Amino acid sequence: MSEPGQELDQAVRQETALGELRVRDEVLDLLLEKIANDRYPSTTMLDDVERLLTPWRIQDYAQVLLDKVRQDRFPSRAMVERLVRLSG
Repeated sequence: MSEPGQELDQAVRQETALGELRVRDEVLDLLLEKIANDRYPSTTMLDDVERLLTPWRIQDYAQVLLDKVRQDRFPSRAMVERLVRLSG
């Protein structure tokens, strides 16, 4: 049987983790939107997204990069390399 203080600590840790995930998703959404709307997104922003990615958001990022590569007659080699890395 766990003590009431331990249950409270666990609940606080879970709430904190959920809050961090929500912030992470909001930041990721913002950066993905900026990348999608910027003709030449910065490598710093792309790196930031890759640091924030969670397994369930990889497809979102890949789709943004795929759209950028499709739209560009001469896509950036670095952009293509990022897609290749995402493909496993």
